[in-house]
Amino acid sequence: MQIVYLSARPDVFVETLTHVAAKMPFVDDVVVCVPRALRDTFEEAGSADTGLPLLVVDDESIVPGVSLAALNHSQRNFMLRAQLIAGANSPPQITDTFIMSDDDSRPLRSLSSDVFVTDDNRHRSYYFYELGQWRRGDTSFDDSQLHTFLVLQHYGILKPLSYASHMPQLIDRDLYRRVTENAAAAAAKYPLCEWSVYGNFGRLLSPDTFAEPEPYATLAWPQYPSEWPRQVVPNRYLFENFHPELYAEAGLFAGLTTAVLADDTADADALEKVVRWHLLERSVNQLEFPDNIDNPWIKNSPVRKVAFSAARAAKKLIDYTNLDEQSTLAELSDRVRRMESRLDDLP
Repeated sequence: MQIVYLSARPDVFVETLTHVAAKMPFVDDVVVCVPRALRDTFEEAGSADTGLPLLVVDDESIVPGVSLAALNHSQRNFMLRAQLIAGANSPPQITDTFIMSDDDSRPLRSLSSDVFVTDDNRHRSYYFYELGQWRRGDTSFDDSQLHTFLVLQHYGILKPLSYASHMPQLIDRDLYRRVTENAAAAAAKYPLCEWSVYGNFGRLLSPDTFAEPEPYATLAWPQYPSEWPRQVVPNRYLFENFHPELYAEAGLFAGLTTAVLADDTADADALEKVVRWHLLERSVNQLEFPDNIDNPWIKNSPVRKVAFSAARAAKKLIDYTNLDEQSTLAELSDRVRRMESRLDDLP
């Protein structure tokens, strides 16, 4: 089975491939689309560490004449994936059915192909939110969720789901082509989410292709617990949304390795990550922010600048935690005051 990526990070990509090669033995072919300036770097990294055949294509050959730098992250990704998979310059090596993935999506344990396809050959897909309930509005990702919801509603899909679950999803190439053709006019004007357009519009065009949507199975999505109220809680973790900074000295996964581990060790390692992530979630929900773990509530991160200092008011604190009832926050008023005091001491 083929797996197809976008990437601009050769080190992260190659390390991810070592995990895929070790834990997803049904993957036997890799395609990656990269910035032209990095093509040689990716080709040199190649498949030496994995043994997987690797086709590297560059973005300028996929979308010639387009200024990708002028597009925001969501618009760029939607255009690149649409053209890579089904455009005029799409490489013929892309197979009829393949796995679409991000370069930081890593299997936590050994998997089989039934993660992606059922016994009766229906495609499994994983969602993490109802699009109409997504309330954040800080990033291009948030904009893409809103516009995708409105566009899908316009086409009669009344309760679309978000499949931007930071885990690989199975794609039918011909169906992807039909989806992007139908969404082309909207995509030219609005930032759209490539995962959710396919997952919802694809079901409209070819309902028999898909099994029922399933809860996502991704650890560290969101990166830090309680960055938003989780509407869907995973009932298992199959993939990790990899963030290098989580493995730094004061990171949530400090002391754990990013390398491939043997199955028995990998299972214990995965459980340790899950436990740490959920313990931090519990702490944050109680407004107890640990000093020994870098997190966006007590320290600005160069990667994720969450300005918690602007969230001193109780109402804003609710936005950054999973506290759904103001009465709960009232019970924690002393902790709120202590948190405000700590924020005053931040540089």
